[in-house]
Amino acid sequence: MYTLLLYVHVLALVYWLGGDLGTFLSSRHVLRSDLGVESRQTAFKILMECDMGPRIAMPIILGSGCHLAALRWPTLLPSEIALGGWLLVAIWVGLVAAIHSPMGRRLPSLAHWDLRLRFAVVLGLLGGGAYGLSLGMPGWIALKIAVFAVLVACGIAVRFALKPFAIAYASMVSEGPSDAGNAAMITHMGVVRRYVWVIWIGLFVNAALGLHVITF
Repeated sequence: MYTLLLYVHVLALVYWLGGDLGTFLSSRHVLRSDLGVESRQTAFKILMECDMGPRIAMPIILGSGCHLAALRWPTLLPSEIALGGWLLVAIWVGLVAAIHSPMGRRLPSLAHWDLRLRFAVVLGLLGGGAYGLSLGMPGWIALKIAVFAVLVACGIAVRFALKPFAIAYASMVSEGPSDAGNAAMITHMGVVRRYVWVIWIGLFVNAALGLHVITF
Protein backbone atom coordinates (compact mmCIF):
# COMPACT_ATOMS: atom_id res chain seq x y z
CA MET A 1 0.00 0.00 0.00
CA TYR A 2 2.75 2.45 0.95
CA THR A 3 4.63 1.94 -2.34
CA LEU A 4 1.44 2.34 -4.38
CA LEU A 5 0.58 5.57 -2.58
CA LEU A 6 4.10 6.85 -3.09
CA TYR A 7 3.77 6.09 -6.82
CA VAL A 8 0.49 8.05 -6.99
CA HIS A 9 2.08 10.91 -5.04
CA VAL A 10 5.01 11.17 -7.46
CA LEU A 11 2.83 10.70 -10.53
CA ALA A 12 0.61 13.59 -9.44
CA LEU A 13 3.73 15.77 -9.13
CA VAL A 14 4.69 14.84 -12.71
CA TYR A 15 1.25 15.75 -14.03
CA TRP A 16 1.27 19.01 -12.09
CA LEU A 17 4.62 20.11 -13.51
CA GLY A 18 3.86 18.81 -17.01
CA GLY A 19 0.46 20.48 -17.12
CA ASP A 20 1.91 23.74 -15.85
CA LEU A 21 4.59 23.63 -18.54
CA GLY A 22 1.96 23.10 -21.23
CA THR A 23 -0.08 25.97 -19.83
CA PHE A 24 2.99 28.21 -19.71
CA LEU A 25 3.99 27.49 -23.32
CA SER A 26 0.42 27.86 -24.61
CA SER A 27 0.10 31.25 -22.92
CA ARG A 28 2.99 32.55 -25.02
CA HIS A 29 0.98 31.91 -28.19
CA VAL A 30 -2.15 33.51 -26.71
CA LEU A 31 -0.12 36.69 -26.26
CA ARG A 32 1.35 36.75 -29.78
CA SER A 33 -0.07 39.78 -31.57
CA ASP A 34 1.19 38.47 -34.93
CA LEU A 35 -1.27 35.57 -34.77
CA GLY A 36 -4.91 35.80 -35.78
CA VAL A 37 -7.70 35.78 -33.22
CA GLU A 38 -8.72 32.23 -34.15
CA SER A 39 -5.19 30.92 -33.64
CA ARG A 40 -4.94 32.66 -30.28
CA GLN A 41 -8.29 31.18 -29.26
CA THR A 42 -6.99 27.71 -30.15
CA ALA A 43 -3.91 28.32 -28.02
CA PHE A 44 -6.15 29.44 -25.16
CA LYS A 45 -8.23 26.24 -25.42
CA ILE A 46 -5.02 24.19 -25.24
CA LEU A 47 -3.97 26.27 -22.23
CA MET A 48 -7.21 25.50 -20.41
CA GLU A 49 -6.99 21.78 -21.19
CA CYS A 50 -3.38 21.58 -19.97
CA ASP A 51 -4.38 23.41 -16.80
CA MET A 52 -6.69 20.55 -15.82
CA GLY A 53 -3.62 18.45 -14.95
CA PRO A 54 -2.43 20.72 -12.10
CA ARG A 55 -6.01 21.35 -10.92
CA ILE A 56 -6.55 17.62 -10.36
CA ALA A 57 -3.00 16.79 -9.28
CA MET A 58 -3.03 19.31 -6.42
CA PRO A 59 -5.73 17.58 -4.33
CA ILE A 60 -4.38 14.13 -5.18
CA ILE A 61 -0.95 15.11 -3.85
CA LEU A 62 -2.60 16.33 -0.66
CA GLY A 63 -4.69 13.19 -0.19
CA SER A 64 -1.88 10.74 -0.93
CA GLY A 65 0.49 12.77 1.26
CA CYS A 66 -1.89 12.59 4.22
CA HIS A 67 -2.25 8.83 3.75
CA LEU A 68 1.50 8.31 3.45
CA ALA A 69 2.13 10.32 6.62
CA ALA A 70 -0.52 8.35 8.53
CA LEU A 71 1.05 5.05 7.44
CA ARG A 72 4.59 6.15 8.27
CA TRP A 73 3.85 7.70 11.67
CA PRO A 74 0.78 5.80 12.98
CA THR A 75 1.49 6.74 16.58
CA LEU A 76 1.60 10.42 15.73
CA LEU A 77 -1.16 10.67 13.14
CA PRO A 78 -4.47 8.82 13.52
CA SER A 79 -5.84 6.75 10.64
CA GLU A 80 -8.70 9.26 10.35
CA ILE A 81 -6.17 11.66 8.81
CA ALA A 82 -5.98 9.45 5.72
CA LEU A 83 -9.76 9.14 5.48
CA GLY A 84 -10.22 12.88 5.87
CA GLY A 85 -7.57 13.54 3.23
CA TRP A 86 -9.27 11.36 0.63
CA LEU A 87 -12.68 12.80 1.46
CA LEU A 88 -11.23 16.24 0.78
CA VAL A 89 -9.81 14.94 -2.52
CA ALA A 90 -13.22 13.64 -3.59
CA ILE A 91 -14.92 16.96 -2.83
CA TRP A 92 -12.15 19.03 -4.41
CA VAL A 93 -11.86 16.99 -7.60
CA GLY A 94 -15.65 16.88 -7.87
CA LEU A 95 -15.79 20.67 -7.69
CA VAL A 96 -13.07 21.05 -10.33
CA ALA A 97 -14.83 18.62 -12.67
CA ALA A 98 -18.19 20.31 -12.15
CA ILE A 99 -16.80 23.81 -12.72
CA HIS A 100 -15.28 22.78 -16.04
CA SER A 101 -18.45 21.09 -17.27
CA PRO A 102 -21.77 22.51 -18.51
CA MET A 103 -22.87 22.47 -14.86
CA GLY A 104 -20.25 25.11 -14.09
CA ARG A 105 -21.88 27.53 -16.53
CA ARG A 106 -25.31 26.92 -15.00
CA LEU A 107 -24.04 27.18 -11.41
CA PRO A 108 -21.36 29.91 -11.20
CA SER A 109 -21.51 29.65 -7.40
CA LEU A 110 -19.45 26.44 -7.67
CA ALA A 111 -16.37 28.54 -8.40
CA HIS A 112 -16.95 30.47 -5.17
CA TRP A 113 -17.20 27.23 -3.19
CA ASP A 114 -13.98 26.03 -4.80
CA LEU A 115 -12.29 29.26 -3.72
CA ARG A 116 -13.59 28.92 -0.16
CA LEU A 117 -12.31 25.36 -0.05
CA ARG A 118 -8.85 26.48 -1.12
CA PHE A 119 -8.71 29.16 1.56
CA ALA A 120 -9.77 26.56 4.13
CA VAL A 121 -7.05 24.18 2.89
CA VAL A 122 -4.36 26.86 3.29
CA LEU A 123 -5.44 27.68 6.84
CA GLY A 124 -5.89 24.01 7.74
CA LEU A 125 -2.45 23.06 6.43
CA LEU A 126 -0.68 25.86 8.27
CA GLY A 127 -2.52 25.12 11.51
CA GLY A 128 -2.13 21.36 11.17
CA GLY A 129 1.57 21.64 10.37
CA ALA A 130 2.24 23.83 13.39
CA TYR A 131 0.25 21.49 15.64
CA GLY A 132 1.98 18.41 14.27
CA LEU A 133 5.38 20.00 14.80
CA SER A 134 4.50 20.63 18.45
CA LEU A 135 3.68 16.91 18.80
CA GLY A 136 7.02 15.80 17.41
CA MET A 137 6.38 15.68 13.67
CA PRO A 138 9.67 15.65 11.71
CA GLY A 139 10.71 19.13 10.65
CA TRP A 140 10.95 18.24 6.98
CA ILE A 141 7.33 17.09 6.93
CA ALA A 142 6.20 20.31 8.61
CA LEU A 143 8.14 22.28 6.01
CA LYS A 144 6.55 20.25 3.17
CA ILE A 145 3.12 21.06 4.57
CA ALA A 146 3.96 24.77 4.82
CA VAL A 147 5.33 24.84 1.26
CA PHE A 148 2.21 23.09 -0.04
CA ALA A 149 0.06 25.68 1.72
CA VAL A 150 2.03 28.37 -0.13
CA LEU A 151 1.41 26.57 -3.43
CA VAL A 152 -2.34 26.50 -2.82
CA ALA A 153 -2.21 30.19 -1.86
CA CYS A 154 -0.35 30.96 -5.09
CA GLY A 155 -3.07 29.15 -7.01
CA ILE A 156 -5.61 31.46 -5.37
CA ALA A 157 -3.49 34.47 -6.30
CA VAL A 158 -3.32 33.26 -9.91
CA ARG A 159 -7.12 33.14 -10.03
CA PHE A 160 -7.41 36.79 -8.96
CA ALA A 161 -4.55 37.89 -11.23
CA LEU A 162 -6.24 36.24 -14.23
CA LYS A 163 -9.44 38.29 -13.90
CA PRO A 164 -8.12 41.44 -15.67
CA PHE A 165 -6.40 39.22 -18.25
CA ALA A 166 -9.72 37.47 -18.93
CA ILE A 167 -11.41 40.83 -19.51
CA ALA A 168 -8.76 41.87 -22.04
CA TYR A 169 -8.91 38.45 -23.73
CA ALA A 170 -12.71 38.56 -24.01
CA SER A 171 -12.45 42.03 -25.54
CA MET A 172 -10.00 40.71 -28.12
CA VAL A 173 -12.34 37.87 -29.06
CA SER A 174 -15.45 40.05 -29.33
CA GLU A 175 -14.00 43.29 -30.71
CA GLY A 176 -10.74 42.21 -32.31
CA PRO A 177 -7.14 42.79 -31.22
CA SER A 178 -5.81 46.20 -30.29
CA ASP A 179 -2.47 47.54 -29.08
CA ALA A 180 -3.97 48.45 -25.72
CA GLY A 181 -5.61 45.04 -25.33
CA ASN A 182 -2.44 43.19 -26.28
CA ALA A 183 -0.42 45.25 -23.82
CA ALA A 184 -2.95 44.59 -21.06
CA MET A 185 -2.85 40.83 -21.66
CA ILE A 186 0.95 40.79 -21.60
CA THR A 187 1.04 42.83 -18.38
CA HIS A 188 -1.49 40.72 -16.51
CA MET A 189 -0.06 37.44 -17.72
CA GLY A 190 3.32 38.63 -16.46
CA VAL A 191 1.82 38.96 -12.98
CA VAL A 192 0.38 35.44 -13.23
CA ARG A 193 3.74 34.03 -14.25
CA ARG A 194 5.39 35.34 -11.08
CA TYR A 195 3.10 33.11 -9.04
CA VAL A 196 3.73 30.22 -11.42
CA TRP A 197 7.47 30.51 -10.84
CA VAL A 198 6.87 30.38 -7.09
CA ILE A 199 4.74 27.25 -7.57
CA TRP A 200 7.47 25.56 -9.59
CA ILE A 201 10.13 26.41 -7.04
CA GLY A 202 7.88 25.11 -4.28
CA LEU A 203 7.32 21.83 -6.12
CA PHE A 204 11.08 21.43 -6.61
CA VAL A 205 11.66 22.08 -2.91
CA ASN A 206 8.99 19.61 -1.81
CA ALA A 207 10.34 16.93 -4.16
CA ALA A 208 13.80 17.46 -2.68
CA LEU A 209 12.41 17.25 0.85
CA GLY A 210 10.56 14.04 0.06
CA LEU A 211 13.73 12.47 -1.32
CA HIS A 212 15.75 13.90 1.61
CA VAL A 213 17.95 15.83 -0.80
CA ILE A 214 17.37 18.71 1.62
CA THR A 215 17.90 17.71 5.25
CA PHE A 216 17.99 19.71 8.46
